[in-house]
Amino acid sequence: MHIVTQDEKKQRRGFDFPEDVDLVRVGSTTDCEVYLPDVRIAEEHFQLRRLEGSSWILEHCEIPADGPAQFTRLYVNALEVPTGTEVHHHDEIAISRFLLTLFLDNSSANAPRSAIVEEASKIREHPLPPGAEVRKDLFAEVTLPPRMVARLADLAFDINRYADLSTLMSATIRAVQEMFNPHQVWMGTRRHAYGRMEFVETRMDDGSTGGEPHLIDTFVFRCTERGQLVLCSSLESFPVETMMCIPLLADRGILGMIYLDRKEDSVPFGETDLDCLSAMGVVVARQLDRIVADQVELHEAIKAGQLSFVRELQAVMDPTNVPQWEGLQMAMYCKPGLDASGDIFDVMRLPNGLASYVCGHIGAAPTTTALAMAQVRAAFRMGGLHADPPHVLLRALNWILHNEQNPCALSGVGLVMNPKTGAMQFSTAGDAGAVVVGAGGQVRSLVHESAPEAGSLAEYAYTGGAGRFGDGETMILFTPGCYTVCDENDQPLGKTHFLEAAADLYGQPASTALDELLSDFHPYFNGDRQNDDITIMVLHRE
Repeated sequence: MHIVTQDEKKQRRGFDFPEDVDLVRVGSTTDCEVYLPDVRIAEEHFQLRRLEGSSWILEHCEIPADGPAQFTRLYVNALEVPTGTEVHHHDEIAISRFLLTLFLDNSSANAPRSAIVEEASKIREHPLPPGAEVRKDLFAEVTLPPRMVARLADLAFDINRYADLSTLMSATIRAVQEMFNPHQVWMGTRRHAYGRMEFVETRMDDGSTGGEPHLIDTFVFRCTERGQLVLCSSLESFPVETMMCIPLLADRGILGMIYLDRKEDSVPFGETDLDCLSAMGVVVARQLDRIVADQVELHEAIKAGQLSFVRELQAVMDPTNVPQWEGLQMAMYCKPGLDASGDIFDVMRLPNGLASYVCGHIGAAPTTTALAMAQVRAAFRMGGLHADPPHVLLRALNWILHNEQNPCALSGVGLVMNPKTGAMQFSTAGDAGAVVVGAGGQVRSLVHESAPEAGSLAEYAYTGGAGRFGDGETMILFTPGCYTVCDENDQPLGKTHFLEAAADLYGQPASTALDELLSDFHPYFNGDRQNDDITIMVLHRE
């Protein structure tokens, strides 16, 4: 069997398995035969088990209910499949950001070689200096000098006190300097076992902050992507005389690396030095894994708490006792997002009897979103008391929400209408959703395509539009979550598809039109597949 994995960044890897293998585990831990570094994938997410001969089945593993992996769906050839599904040669398994292609037939042994060629090309882009030695097994047999075990115990005791990456990295660099007396130490870490180094710290032998070591990108690739330990005892035509680097392999995968070098006239690094550095790396990686796990858990808890607060605020601000006007019907549909929230809508009867509406989506950090929701509602209600036209409302919101240090933007529509005559004024910002379906099915948009999101561009002069909402016509105000929602095959609904369905709602009462729309898109709106909030307001003039 051969399995080729490809992620969203088009990086490809090939996994070869002998003919007598009967079980292949796939997950986000390096213990799995196919290792997919992504927090949205469980440590053991699924497995491929041989039945008889060349027959294989896919079996789901038990997914913890308290992590993001519980929401990650698994597809074979774009279809979600139950456990026990048989897989075949050339089948494609999609999970999170990865696509796995199965090659079960040995007659097609050359089919996946493009992955190997591509990997070889990346290796050629990062050649090691002449004379470099590479060790591929971090846990290979090592030889430690006397008292090294005591040094490792002291290191473990010291770094166990630190609960953040910055202090851990500083303590590690100090320990490396004391042990090896290097010219420069460079350390990089990341919170996930993929991607660039998120945190970097470097120190010179005089205690100052150093720059990037020569060919550091090559050593980062070799350590973090290839899992190699590199030792250069003697370097020619190089800024330093000797260097070595190791990956920091934790339970969550490779979370960083350590590089150190010495200048000319220094004692070259040898195999024993690499053994000692490897042992130190194992101790550091264990604490690094704990810190990262705590940070990820804390981040998820904070995000869940913030999202819960935003939803509670939405529930408080959602209008109750919605005003009614003779001859004007309204129907509503709202559904909270699983990963984000930010929809807001309101309805108000103005002092002169006109109907005023606002519907939109706020894009910002959760706490900023909550504050912006309150600001939008307050501005809408205050503007209504003064009978401000919609474009004045958007200008005011643009001024209120604009903040370069803490970005916040509103995509939405403001509308004021005379329910008796249908005369209306409107104004939109950003990717608003506002269309009118004529009595014969014609669709006209109310959106100003060039208008930016409110809050994104300082002092933008929003303009208003005017028109008539005729008898028998239907208006639909909606937020972006309505067309970014996905079906069971993870395919988004799309704005064009949504508007095509809206065109078929002409001539129907508001509640009937909304029910038909939700029925048409049952595969999208039924179940928990919406990452963002969904809001649909349907108005109909009799």
